[in-house]
Amino acid sequence: MSSTPVEVTRTGEHTFTATNSRGAEVAVGRDGAPGAFTPGELLLAAVAACSAVTSENLVIRRIGEDGELVARADRTKNPDDDHKFAEIQVSLDADLDGVPDRDKLLDAVQRAIENYCTVSRSVEESTPITLTLPR
Repeated sequence: MSSTPVEVTRTGEHTFTATNSRGAEVAVGRDGAPGAFTPGELLLAAVAACSAVTSENLVIRRIGEDGELVARADRTKNPDDDHKFAEIQVSLDADLDGVPDRDKLLDAVQRAIENYCTVSRSVEESTPITLTLPR
């Protein structure tokens, strides 16, 4: 088990709370549950957040500490299996007007995400999942 496990506890019908060891919480539920992320939305958030965190230093260093960096993730569902994503699309948005060597920056961001974004790399490489059930 990792040193920073995430625990998901049922809080009501089709609703759960995910917590980490640092005390952060997020509501999780089925599609339509008010104020909650679906598990699929959490996966999209994790991929987008990993891209943002990984590229932050590269981008902010060039646009300034007050610059805005927004990562968005969406998915295309598998047409043959409604319970599987066919593809995840991630976009980063930042005002790069006036940034010298913009193309070099974009290449560096792409390489950083490809090499260091743990979530995207794990999803792309189909990391095995081990499930333990009570006996």
